[in-house]
Amino acid sequence: MEKYGFCGSIDDTCYNDWYDRTSGEEEAGKILIYYEVAAGVGPHDNREAGVAVLEAMFEDAGYEVEATEDPAFMESGFSLRPFDTIVFFNTGRDALTSLGLMSLRIYMEGGGGFVGIHNAFGTNFNNTWFEGLLGAQLYDHAPRQTATVVPQSSDPSVAHLDGVEFGPEEFYNVHPDPRWLEDIRILLTVDEATMTDGTSGYYGHPGMGEGHPVSWCHYYDGGRAWLTTLGHSVEILVDPNWQEHIMAGVEGTMGNAPFCTE
Repeated sequence: MEKYGFCGSIDDTCYNDWYDRTSGEEEAGKILIYYEVAAGVGPHDNREAGVAVLEAMFEDAGYEVEATEDPAFMESGFSLRPFDTIVFFNTGRDALTSLGLMSLRIYMEGGGGFVGIHNAFGTNFNNTWFEGLLGAQLYDHAPRQTATVVPQSSDPSVAHLDGVEFGPEEFYNVHPDPRWLEDIRILLTVDEATMTDGTSGYYGHPGMGEGHPVSWCHYYDGGRAWLTTLGHSVEILVDPNWQEHIMAGVEGTMGNAPFCTE
């Protein structure tokens, strides 16, 4: 299906396996964590700690990991090519330059992996291709609170989360609604009935109603993309349910685990 003028699907119709990114036969894979926040925007309180937690998680799983907040690093397709997936963790606003967006697009077109965590949805608002990659962008959110999530799939990234509570969390109201797009698979929702501090956001969004999407996935413009809005607090970083959620999503985009399953 054409979405934003680019191929999108919930199967590998839109996947391009054009090159092997691993640089050695014995490597399990290589992961890049990107966490740049543009000047003038306050970073999330958990950003530095979150990068450290993710690095440890991925290394413990046997992966080689690099982390950067340098936009210049992202501006070369050759810099990105060795990585099996790229994780955007609480990036903010114009974290990618125009060259960085071009390089990421080339990387994805060749079959790259992309993981967007929490404020990745508050990044590069004015780029249509990047919005398509995310499947939605942050509009606003209700007060931080604890609420119950509901899996909508047997995907390994969410199958363990039935009835699990996360919080304090910002349950994003996003736009456009990814449920409108048949080439996106919704993996996880939040039960708004358990959001006891309300669902209305600071810009007036009333909440997303029944089936409020929290995590989803798709093949997009040649690559695999897995997205989650969960990841605001320091507390969530040490939650084993969140860690398993992230790890399975990352490995799916690398091709090392089932990806975007029903």
